[in-house]
Amino acid sequence: MSARRSPPPPHPVPAPEEKPGLLRKYRELLAKHEQLVRRLEERTTLHVSTFRLSSWALETSDSALAVLSAGSVVLANSRWHALNRNRGPWQRMAEPGLGVRTGAAPTHASLREMAQVERDAALALESVGSRVARYRQTHEAHPQVLEVRSERVAGPLEGHVLVLARDITEQARDEEELLCARATMLERAQIRALGELSAGMAHDLRNTLNAMRMRLEMLQHDVAPTGQHQPHLEALARIVSDADARVSRLQDFTRQKARAFRERVQLTEVVRDAVDIARGGIEHRPLPRGHFLRLNVVMPPRLPLVAGSAMELRYVLINLLINARDAMSRGGTIHVRAVHKGATVRLTVEDEGTGIAPEHLPHLFQSFFTTKGNDGTGLGLSMAHGVVTRAGGTLTGANRKQGGAVFTLTFPALAADRKSPKKALAKKATARRKPR
Repeated sequence: MSARRSPPPPHPVPAPEEKPGLLRKYRELLAKHEQLVRRLEERTTLHVSTFRLSSWALETSDSALAVLSAGSVVLANSRWHALNRNRGPWQRMAEPGLGVRTGAAPTHASLREMAQVERDAALALESVGSRVARYRQTHEAHPQVLEVRSERVAGPLEGHVLVLARDITEQARDEEELLCARATMLERAQIRALGELSAGMAHDLRNTLNAMRMRLEMLQHDVAPTGQHQPHLEALARIVSDADARVSRLQDFTRQKARAFRERVQLTEVVRDAVDIARGGIEHRPLPRGHFLRLNVVMPPRLPLVAGSAMELRYVLINLLINARDAMSRGGTIHVRAVHKGATVRLTVEDEGTGIAPEHLPHLFQSFFTTKGNDGTGLGLSMAHGVVTRAGGTLTGANRKQGGAVFTLTFPALAADRKSPKKALAKKATARRKPR
């Protein structure tokens, strides 16, 4: 059996002839591809680095950033979550530095609730723009203040809102201090102008009062001591004397002179004189039919002595009585009470009028603050507060539970004179026997 013959080897197929033009184009396309790949890698690296840098900046920022859609937070940084844990209630402030709206703005429990409110407000704007609002905690002694800035996003993310929140507690405190400083500077400028104006007025008033005193002294000599007009003349003389002392005090004020309070004052006498002077203008004031004013004075026979000026404390009482009268257009009773409790003497003036608006209570004793419009100067209570404070006492104002207002004057009681009554009488008798 013959062996199988192997087939002859195949003839080599000749390689196709390369065309120089096509090879060159292929190599050019390959080089461009490699170049595009390198550029894509470079841009990808740059984008990754930018993303990492942006993420690092957002996570380490003091500002809270979030993207909100309808009812949900799409994206937020860690600062957002930290501020969101600060529980409220939060209330929107009317304007930067002007405090919280009184009873008008609703409260919110968290930053997320505030952001949803600001998101809805930003979407309601006709054009794309930023909206800024401030919120303050209402339950803390030193409340935190947040500034919330919202802006809706245009383009493919239409309907989303970018919200940026940052803690501006220190800034808000600095703004309030700046406003107070400006108000103080304005007040000082007004007081300086008032002093310049009052200097000339005080001179003319004192000359007029001196002429009135001389005429009153002449009338007192002509009227019998037991006549029915003598008490009225004495009251007029006391009023003129007080007015002269007030003008003297005004002159001291314009010259920026300090005045020491070394007088020992019996408040019982001060209240009695002030009530006698103001009673006519209170009980005889015309009111609508069926209404009238009364004065109810409850005083112990004697009180411990207090430091101060009887003339100026009398002015304070008259001012408080007139304010009480002006607050009772429908009549009622003005109550004046004095008590000695421990080491203090307390005097109260209460009315049954309209009371004091809560927003006005912190400003009662500020210079030029008045609720009477053009009928008030805003200096009465401010000067009264200064008189009582310089005497070592306190003057406060509040509302009564029964309606109306109450002003409370508190003075430290002076120690009783250690001299015995017999020695004091002997000293007076000796002084009387001395030849003049």
